[in-house]
Amino acid sequence: MKTIVSEFQFVDSFRLCGRESQFTVPARRALFDHFEQVEEDSDTELTLDPIGICCEWAEYPCALKAAHDYGSSGKENDSEEAALEWLENRTQVVEFDGGLVIQQF
Repeated sequence: MKTIVSEFQFVDSFRLCGRESQFTVPARRALFDHFEQVEEDSDTELTLDPIGICCEWAEYPCALKAAHDYGSSGKENDSEEAALEWLENRTQVVEFDGGLVIQQF
């Protein structure tokens, strides 16, 4: 048995389990779009698990901050583009207007 989840239900699921402060609404919408694309590309249904998402993903205002938090040093700290490339070579990155969400590594 399954339920198809709308974007609204996905976004609201974080509030329902007390995790609404984990991600901004734009970040949750970007994750919803990302997970829908993963389902489409892999022909696999994903299970909605807001707690699991909170444990596996983190929101950042910019790639430079995320790269710094994950120990980058060197030329990837020179620009947002270099930091983004550094992250994309190490993990999944979901960009949205206002920041990005990365799968923690």
